[in-house]
Amino acid sequence: MKRTKRVLIAVVAALTIAAIAAPADAQSSKAAWRFQELVALGTATASSPGTSSGDTGWVDILTTHIKTPNAKELAIGVSLQCGLVTETKVASKGGTADSSSARGRIKVRVQITQPDGTVVNAEPDNGADLSGTGIGFSNDGGVTYCDRFQQMEATFAGLNCTADLTTGVVTCEDPETLRLLLKTLNAHHFNFIHANGVPGVQKVVVQARAEAGTALGGSQLGSARAEAFAGAGVLSVETIRLVKDADGTTDLTDLR
Repeated sequence: MKRTKRVLIAVVAALTIAAIAAPADAQSSKAAWRFQELVALGTATASSPGTSSGDTGWVDILTTHIKTPNAKELAIGVSLQCGLVTETKVASKGGTADSSSARGRIKVRVQITQPDGTVVNAEPDNGADLSGTGIGFSNDGGVTYCDRFQQMEATFAGLNCTADLTTGVVTCEDPETLRLLLKTLNAHHFNFIHANGVPGVQKVVVQARAEAGTALGGSQLGSARAEAFAGAGVLSVETIRLVKDADGTTDLTDLR
């Protein structure tokens, strides 16, 4: 009996020592966090004359790693400050219409390099964009975090005017006009999901893209300028377990 007890104590001690000596990266991570006070996205700029555009392309701005066990998902949150500058000026004469347009946009996507080397995008990897602006941007996925379209139109310089030959007073029946149009779409935080991940170390990379564009119309006597840039950014990743066979689009109201 004493011998059995001594053997049991020795086994427990050996297991305890092995657990203490095990490397930290042998354990699956519960969560990972990464932030930058100023992400390295750069600024996309565009300015008149004519039609112009600027595009940073997809840039890695936040990266972290997390180790996942079998049958786990990744819940990913990405917060980002994004700034847009749009400036439009019109210059019309002789009753000729003039217009200037400016647009800036920042999109975000999350790429995951799995332990087997395959690269996938976390979902959702696409979303709504502004339409009907006349300034076309890339159409290769990503979630819009901010998108602004500004357009100004004007028709100046006295319409339907007559002059009194005696007094010299000029009377215009039709007023001059000025029109400003703004369209904005914002989402400064978004939640992503990576379902049914391959067990092992996952590399999670947030990519952002800044785009800017301008266009002049009518007499093209005005000017336009646009900028898109980013500030602080935060990436949070957490391992979770979804309902069996769920991928983030599953209706959970009919579960049994």
